[in-house]
Amino acid sequence: MAINRIFARSPYIIEVNEVGQSGSKVELYIYQNGTTPPTSPDYTLEKLIPASNNTQTLYNISPYVMEQIKHDAVSQNYNSDSGIWSVDNYIKVDVKRYKLSLSTYVLLDTFTYYAYDGFGYYSQGYNPLHIAQMPVHLDEKDYYFWSDANNSPAVNQLERAGTFTAWLETGWSVKYTQLQTGLTHSYTISANNMYNLYRVRPAYYLTGNKVEIFTPTSVLSWEATFYPVEECRYDVITIDFINMYGAWQREFMFKASFESLTTTATEFNLMQTMGLFGSWDTNLNQRQTFNTNGIISYRVNTGWVDESFNSNIQQLLLSERILLNNQPVKMKTKEFEKQKNINNKTINYVLEFEQSNDLINNVI
Repeated sequence: MAINRIFARSPYIIEVNEVGQSGSKVELYIYQNGTTPPTSPDYTLEKLIPASNNTQTLYNISPYVMEQIKHDAVSQNYNSDSGIWSVDNYIKVDVKRYKLSLSTYVLLDTFTYYAYDGFGYYSQGYNPLHIAQMPVHLDEKDYYFWSDANNSPAVNQLERAGTFTAWLETGWSVKYTQLQTGLTHSYTISANNMYNLYRVRPAYYLTGNKVEIFTPTSVLSWEATFYPVEECRYDVITIDFINMYGAWQREFMFKASFESLTTTATEFNLMQTMGLFGSWDTNLNQRQTFNTNGIISYRVNTGWVDESFNSNIQQLLLSERILLNNQPVKMKTKEFEKQKNINNKTINYVLEFEQSNDLINNVI
């Protein structure tokens, strides 16, 4: 069963264009996965046709579903091989289309969509379906994760290797192949749902693994390889962000990192209290500050990466939800040059972030 997907950071267009219609209506019923749809629509959108010879009516429903999607925390579930993805990370919406005929709305059809905090590129056109045939919310490529032999694999798997998400259906299978010995582990999906999957199985943590996803007919649908990297000198920085598919993606900044503080304040001149013969206390400020606060900034280095890492950086710079070592930050870097191996034999990117909150608590 293929599902309809909406990547709500880009417009998603619903068209109503029926013979003889004088107008149209679209009803949106928004709800979380696992719950029943509301009995009345959350939004009702109506339009009249532009002209008798132009009956096409279009509705962009992305803004209405986008506001319902939340990313409160990195979704991690390690109780079993497969875990259900947090329902806050996406929502479902039933879309009912009507045509207006002789002052009466006639129901045309009803479709159910899964909506994500993702986007499509301009070159993909409207209503992008970039994962219609590939249900995993992560690009197919090689990835590198922080591995530390001094700690237990289970602890490192929880804190460092991360997860990826995929819509999987009954009969699909997931296969892990250890990179050192070729040892494999597989399991079959028992129910249609959005799953939160290991990037690296705990037992394969020190050696890494290849992940493959197969259809019920054993056709390879998706694969990626996760390689372990040990870093003994620098403090490794963990970056989690919402990628173009609307899912959490984890990357690691392996080399030197720097932290700095920038302060701000409002300044004014105090009226000094005059004493005898016009004197005042010279130990008191004449220039006084208030509303003093600060913001922590970070500068990190990726370490040597392959040219294919460009797409990871591009999605990171376009993300609107970023965590640095599990702390919310925003991207200060506004541009980067996409380096190529043919031009630069060694590629390292320097990125800058700043905390998305003031250092001193001033929440009212």
